Order: sequence, then structure tokens, then C-alpha cells
Amino acid sequence: MNSEKEIILIYPDFRDSHVFQNSGLPVGLGYIARQLEGACLKYEIVDLNIDSEDYLIDRISNLQPKFLGISMLSYRCRKTYGLLQKLKCEFPQLQIIAGGPHITANREVALMDCPAIDVGVVREGEVTILEILRGDPLSTIKGVLYRENGTVRFTGERNFIEDLDQITFPTYVGFKLEKYGTTMSLHSSRGCPYRCIFCSAPRILGIKWRKRSAQSMVEEVKYWYGRGYRKFYYSDSNFAIDRERVLRFCDEIIGSGLHVSFTADGLRANHVDRKLLEQMKRGGFTTITFGVESGSNKVLQNLKKGETREEIESAIAAAIDLGFNVSLFFLIGSPGEEADDIQQSFQLARKYNVARVWFFNLTPIPGTEFYDWAIARGYLDGSETRYPEGNFGFSERAILPTGIITIDQLNRYIRLARRVERQVVYRYSIYKLLNRSVIKFFADDSILNMLSWSVSHPVIEPVFRLLLRLARVVKQRWRFIRRSGLQF
Repeated sequence: MNSEKEIILIYPDFRDSHVFQNSGLPVGLGYIARQLEGACLKYEIVDLNIDSEDYLIDRISNLQPKFLGISMLSYRCRKTYGLLQKLKCEFPQLQIIAGGPHITANREVALMDCPAIDVGVVREGEVTILEILRGDPLSTIKGVLYRENGTVRFTGERNFIEDLDQITFPTYVGFKLEKYGTTMSLHSSRGCPYRCIFCSAPRILGIKWRKRSAQSMVEEVKYWYGRGYRKFYYSDSNFAIDRERVLRFCDEIIGSGLHVSFTADGLRANHVDRKLLEQMKRGGFTTITFGVESGSNKVLQNLKKGETREEIESAIAAAIDLGFNVSLFFLIGSPGEEADDIQQSFQLARKYNVARVWFFNLTPIPGTEFYDWAIARGYLDGSETRYPEGNFGFSERAILPTGIITIDQLNRYIRLARRVERQVVYRYSIYKLLNRSVIKFFADDSILNMLSWSVSHPVIEPVFRLLLRLARVVKQRWRFIRRSGLQF
């Protein structure tokens, strides 16, 4: 084995985070690995959400690779920096290549913050990594940050990959797929033409939306179907931006006779209507999560979301009516948000019989307009180029005021949002347990809302959760008895 051509690809550890409770398949590394495989370059995968640091050190010791590649998020980057420094001290000959959103957003600053990083890869890395590993001079490779005489240099922007069908979808050779559950994660596009101030996608992946064809998407589903997968998860907020592509994809899935179920995560409500949702339902989609962000049109406008509450409600109502399992993403702490705006979000979260809602504590991410907004108003001093440690999404602590609501007030609303999240879960659970005759009693949703709000109280909640588990067991056994035709 030629160690000059070996690389260990690692994914950082998020296991002690309440956000990343379950290990998700690192799709980005999957694409990189597939390109290495196609070029006959040997690699090994170490996912630190599954494997230990001791295991990683052992693999480096045994394989003695020339390169180590890591895909970095800004979240908890200081811990990742610490790991890379440790590895550099133990293996000084190791060339560390870092890519991912954090490097693209912070560029030279990231390499100055972490001297252990030898090379940074900006934007997409599928072609760049091949050029690095085959030994091309770094100064000639576009999209690369490298060190020269103590100075970090950038070789200039690499053009985005226009035809995504040219990139072979990942098959995860060398990944421990059994550790990631029974649902296969898929990506269908890159880039985003929208300008939401809280999202770094346009700066990281470009403002031009680039798609895989419906045929390519179906081929990927068929491949994994042959490997035993039946559940698929599209983490692609622009999945439905091209209506005709979705219709063709669903047509081909229907015609294939595959018995599958799909989740579309983070969809924009203005991309769908009842007709499209009907076809998605026929094509095997069972679960949809909408990126709502706020129940207030004023806040939606401040966020540059490009949607209205009326469009969002229309999509939610149609999806629920068609029998989808619907969940909603909200933000709390948006610029200019007032108490009444937050209450509008709470009201929308409770209005429909959705399965889940999540309220993300809005945090400034490098590479977003919201980050720039926070610096311009003095909420950040500009020296903090990293994602605030411990303040990702579900934190109970706000990182900065909205310009109207103070930090202390916002913290109280965040705690209230957590209770609304639990209330919605309990309301949906109650609804699923009731039979049709009882449901008619709850035709006025205010009754169900009052009941679910009451049981979300910290004192009552433990007892209700126990009763809920017992009710589910009783219902399951009653169904078994009815199916078995047992007589009393």
C-alpha cells in the first residue's frame, strides 16, 4: 500500500450535544470518498460520533497516512481545533486538509486560528481533493488555502460543479453503515437562490441552484433499495424548487413499483401546492418538514425569507389534509422581533395538528448576513469568527438581543418555546391515541390545545408521560386481540 496516496477522512464529534443526539451519515464525506474510490485512491473513514479518538490515533499509527482530511462545521470548532493540534503534535508528518462550511466561511482566519491545518479547501471539494492527493502544486489548484513562508495564501475561487449528474452518488464503501440506522440520507441539489439572513448556504454553495436529474435520483434510490433500504431522507430545503423534476421523480418511483417512504426536510412552503403534494404522496413521501421560521409577516420580511404566513399556512393545511406527517421549524430571536411576533409563532405552532415543532435559538453563523448584522450593531466585536460554543439551536440561552427584546426577556421566551414544543408532541400523541368517535369531541382544537398545554406542565408531565406509555401498550394489545379474533 502506497502511503503517499493514503488519506484518513474524519468527521468531528458532536455526541455530547443535545442537537446532534443521533449519529447522522456524513453525506459530504460520502461524496469525497466516492471520488477517491473512483480515482483508485485508498482511504479510511473515521466518524468521531461513532469511533473514539483513541481509535483514530491507532489507525493513524498503523496506516501512517500522508494526509488527514476533515469536514468542519463552525459549531464547536474550537474542540475540533484542539483535536487537530493534538494530532499534529503526535504525528508532525501528517498533512491536515480541512474543508467544509467552516473553512469556506472563515478562510484565512481559520488557518490562522488553527496552525495545525496545512491546507484549506474552499467550496466544493470533490475535484480539489483529487488534485491535492495526486501531487499537483498547491499554488496551481483553485479553491485552496495553503501556507507559504508563514503566510496563508489563497489560490482563488474554484468554479462550482454545474452538472451534478457528473458526480457519482456516494456508496459509502468503508463506512460503518449499520451504525447510522435504517434510513438512507440523500441530497438532490446544491446552492440556493434565496437570501435568508440566517443561512450560509448561498455563500457556501453559491446562489445558483444546481440540481441532479430525476433519473439520477431514482437510480440512487434503486441502488439503496437493492441494499435493503426502504426509508429515505432528503435534507434539501430546495428539493421542490423545480416542480417538473419532482413530478418526474414521483412518476418514476410510482412506475418502478418500489415500496419506499420518503422524508422531505426543511421544504419551503411556497414551492408546493396541493397538486404537487398529491403526487408526492403517491410517490411515497410520508413526512414533510417546513422551514416556517416565524408566524409574523414582519419577521419573515426581516429575515428575507421570501414567503408570507399565508403561503406557509396554505402548504401546512394541504399537507395535513392529505395525511402527511408534518413538522415545522421556527426561529426565535430574529432581528426586530417583538413579543407579539413570538406569540404569533406560538399560535401558528399550535394551530394545526402537526407532529412536531422546533424553535431554534437564532445564533450568528460566520458567512451569514445575520452575523454581519450583529457585528454592525455592536452585539459582536468582530473578533469572534467562530460559532459560539454551546449556543446551537436548542440552547436555553440567547446569544444576543433582537434589537427590541432584551437578552433576559428572550431567554424567558426560549424556555416557553421549549414547552410549546412538548405541548405539540403531546397533542399529536393524544390525537393518535383517540378513536374517531372521541376525536369528534375535540373538533374544537382549543380543547385539545388546553389539554396538551396542561400536561406539558413540569409537575404533571412525568405522570402524563407514564400514562401515555401505558395507553400505547393497551392500544397495541387491543389491536392484536381484534386481529386475532379472540373472544371473551
